[in-house]
Amino acid sequence: MLAVYADGRAIANAAHELRLSPAEVKTLVEALNHDLAGQPATASPRPGTPRIYDAPATVLGVHSGSGMREVHVPSMEQAAAGYDAELVTARDRLARLADRVTTQGGNYSTDRVRLSAEQVTVPATPAKRLPGGVPLPPETQARSGSKDYKGNKARTITRLIPGDGSWHVYRTSTGEHIALSWRYLLPHE
Repeated sequence: MLAVYADGRAIANAAHELRLSPAEVKTLVEALNHDLAGQPATASPRPGTPRIYDAPATVLGVHSGSGMREVHVPSMEQAAAGYDAELVTARDRLARLADRVTTQGGNYSTDRVRLSAEQVTVPATPAKRLPGGVPLPPETQARSGSKDYKGNKARTITRLIPGDGSWHVYRTSTGEHIALSWRYLLPHE
């Protein structure tokens, strides 16, 4: 996941950030506009490309002042050879930039997080006791859900729940098992 903002702020995986020069942002926007020009909202692979039904879609997008242009590319990571070269070029350009942000950038943080929770019937790993003060999304009662938190609640989550992108299993005071994962929210979220 990569987001680049008009002011040059580039954020990768909601974990690393790097400031790009205005010239870099301009070049990136021009290149993405070229790559995505004429593409449908949802791309289709060339005939004969094997279909992969349960793979995630890649979303390529650019906002050039006249609105957001997004192209959803189903199973692109598994079947890139089946798509137009321009889409693969755009994906590769963004992937290289995301790698650069991750390796050269600093840590990204904010006082706003998205906490995701899912009830677990039989945990695959031993469950720890849920730390006191960690808020749970109300939808958790219905099996799974997520909620955005800010300020003190967000700081409590980041302090008590590991933020490594993995799911961590906890036991609630009522004996239920719940898996939690969180990430920092991006500026536009």
